[in-house]
Amino acid sequence: MTAEPIAVAAQPTATKRRPYAEFMQIWEEGYVSNPISFEMMHTQMVAVLEGAPLRKPDGKLDRERIMRYIEAACGGSEFFRLRLQRSLLGLTPPAWVPDEDFDIRRHVHFADEIGTMTSSQLWTLSGHSDGVLSPKHPLWRVRITELDTGDVALGSIFHHASLDGLSATKILGTLMQRSPDQPIASPRDPFESARAARRVELPFIAAREWLRTQPDVTAGWREYWSKPFLRRMRRVAARTTRPVRNRALESDEVRSRQLPPRHSDFRTLDSQVVARHAADLGGTISDLLVASVMRSYDGDDPNVSLRYPVSQRTPVKVKARNQVQDMELYGCATDPLADTMQSVRRQVENRPAHPYSENPVRDRQIGYVTIIPWVSRPCYFAGARVREVAPFAASLGTDELSAAGVLYDGMLSVTVTMQAASDVTSVVEHIERLMTGTADPARD
Repeated sequence: MTAEPIAVAAQPTATKRRPYAEFMQIWEEGYVSNPISFEMMHTQMVAVLEGAPLRKPDGKLDRERIMRYIEAACGGSEFFRLRLQRSLLGLTPPAWVPDEDFDIRRHVHFADEIGTMTSSQLWTLSGHSDGVLSPKHPLWRVRITELDTGDVALGSIFHHASLDGLSATKILGTLMQRSPDQPIASPRDPFESARAARRVELPFIAAREWLRTQPDVTAGWREYWSKPFLRRMRRVAARTTRPVRNRALESDEVRSRQLPPRHSDFRTLDSQVVARHAADLGGTISDLLVASVMRSYDGDDPNVSLRYPVSQRTPVKVKARNQVQDMELYGCATDPLADTMQSVRRQVENRPAHPYSENPVRDRQIGYVTIIPWVSRPCYFAGARVREVAPFAASLGTDELSAAGVLYDGMLSVTVTMQAASDVTSVVEHIERLMTGTADPARD
């Protein structure tokens, strides 16, 4: 798209603005530690929008109106304007700083071709084919594609380093309206009185913030030395040598091994039907989804495990972007669905403080499962109703079977991702039958 950039309000001079930096946590830093991890942790979603409200009287897509809506919805949000900044000599974790070259049009792509909401095009509709996000600018992008049904697909890509499942629902809420005619306020730059902290400033800002959290010097000294000094030095060394180490990951052979081709398919189910079936089996929708994914695995070894995110949010850490920790759930793919579901439920309820599998059997780690409750009412984008959504799991490139579910407006949408050679449609249909209680016991 070649339209002129949308103008933003003039900024105060840099000498009058305070430096702004929001430091990553250790596990978030791992998501941007090398080019493979960086690309792997792109998280996607596709929403199907009612098409008519997004078109001009002549039936063409009203691109400028959509751009104005996205600018109004995103332009005033801190999340959409923060970019990645690495520290001098790797002395601190990377930080989020304001993008002083922010241009909303850099983050919005309009497809010229007509798309179809099918397995073969799902990744394209999400924006995956538009390339890797640029670390020089905020790590998000949306793609608008007209569908052959007359509806419009809203694809979105965010980076997992900047959000988890719960914070993602809030970010999606920023893009949406509660009603088709809800007014959207004109955006105001949230960083008009701040500027991006420079690399050389990050260690000093981190030290100042750390000292501010300590009750006194003695307590701060004890807290600092409570963590192994060598571990701190290893982290600094790893950050400093990152460019050199990353050269070994730039080969096509390494990339194809760690990021092989994958594909996805999705189904939208009646959430009440699924909830009743889960209750009949003595569990929740989440328990049922995990058990159904395990039960749908058809590999050689039936003893499998899945990564499952557990929220670590506390009132003290309300500002944290990413507060989840993966636990490992295990089961047998050939066990009855009800037995697997009850086992999953017990594992989640009895998870230890650091949730890793305590199963003595060496299970085959096949992938990842998550489910996100969004909203129970309809949402609107530029006046167009969101009909359904297809979420993607933030899975590893080598995962054999991963699934993500989202609860929206009385529906449960489940997207399954597998290696390109696998029959993903057959698997997602099997999961649908298991979750709705329509599976044939003799066959499933």
